[in-house]
Amino acid sequence: MTHGRSDTHDERATTTVKTPWGDAATLRERKLTPGRRLPHEEVARNQRERLYAALVAVVAEKGYEATRVADLLELSGVSRSAFYEHFKDKEECLLGALGDFVAPATKSVVEQDDAPPSQELERAAFESLVRMIVDQAPAARLCFVEIYAAGPRAVEAIDSALDSFQAFVVETVRGMPGREPLPPELLRALLGGVRKIIHTRLYRGEEQELIELIPQMWDWALSVESPSEPLRRPRNRPPELAGRGAYEPAERILRALSSVVAEKGYPAMTVNDVASRASISLSTFYSHFADKEEAMIAAVDSGSAQMLATTLPAFRRAPDWSHAVRGGIGAMLAFCAAEPDFAKLGAIDVYAAGRRVLERRDEVIAGMEALLAPGYELNPEASPIAGEAIGGAIYALIYDQVRRGGTENLQELAPLATYVALVPFVGAEEACAVANGDGRGR
Repeated sequence: MTHGRSDTHDERATTTVKTPWGDAATLRERKLTPGRRLPHEEVARNQRERLYAALVAVVAEKGYEATRVADLLELSGVSRSAFYEHFKDKEECLLGALGDFVAPATKSVVEQDDAPPSQELERAAFESLVRMIVDQAPAARLCFVEIYAAGPRAVEAIDSALDSFQAFVVETVRGMPGREPLPPELLRALLGGVRKIIHTRLYRGEEQELIELIPQMWDWALSVESPSEPLRRPRNRPPELAGRGAYEPAERILRALSSVVAEKGYPAMTVNDVASRASISLSTFYSHFADKEEAMIAAVDSGSAQMLATTLPAFRRAPDWSHAVRGGIGAMLAFCAAEPDFAKLGAIDVYAAGRRVLERRDEVIAGMEALLAPGYELNPEASPIAGEAIGGAIYALIYDQVRRGGTENLQELAPLATYVALVPFVGAEEACAVANGDGRGR
């Protein structure tokens, strides 16, 4: 699985890649002259940076899974023995590149000067961060897209780095004058919405769009005010969904796949694992699906169809649009709580499955975002990107909850998710009232 790239290595495409550690075309030229008495750490740093740059360049062309250590050695000019002095394998090389790029890059953005927090400074910092991502798109794509194919250690590393950045933003926004502090969980949702927009453009290779979207993303974030009163957290038990029992072979395969992926992750999952879990033969599996990627796409389709079958009726039977949003979100979260394997597959494991699966997942999210279209009739001045950002924010809330192993508590997110969806269109007071079940809506 190579995230939609060709397995044919194109040296010209690889060597033209720009990286934070220099252009890939110059890596061999940067080899230190043999025989010079240089400090060990200077030599080691030179080798590591050439390997990091080679990793970015090769992954940009081939994808992480198809990248071999031999590819990195060929492009960087670093010897095999030197590579293994620094790293056990390519995953450790990736983790090293992540630490060398993400933390310093975010620090350079958030510590531009010692001036007190202000909306102008935060807007400038946000734009600087987005422009850096666009300028270093291959490295950003490695750290925020391809990293999910590297396994749980790598995913935890990037999530931890982003958690630290989010914590910094929470504290910074609290100190901004003239703006009521947002609850941390709401601010994290907003950051999640922006992260989803950036991730989508990166994996599609459309990162240049992000420059034009900076004003829209910023306006959307500012449109989300602090709730006029605390949002209640309902404590509902996950519902038992009707229709469980004997399944057709194809559905048994998809449920087995979701279960195996929930345990092992997509990269480690094999067709043999799925066949064994579903109690079927390999020939039966291949009579339905060409490979595990096709089965993963079908699992996303199946889970999404079941979720929509519970979400849309709840949306349509509401007395008005605001309550329709509340009912639809509640039904969606109830389904996710009742189907934890599908919830984990759709929220987390899709990231490791490549572009085709991500595109199918995003088609589902876009369908849910379409339910927000009537909001623009209520507030035509709402940011054009509000629908996509809201979808990303709600997705981020689910991702964080599932990541912490709290699928059974997903329904507790309903008031916050409802508020995030409504506030740009109806304002904080009404959004808060509807989210808490008090508003009449419209």
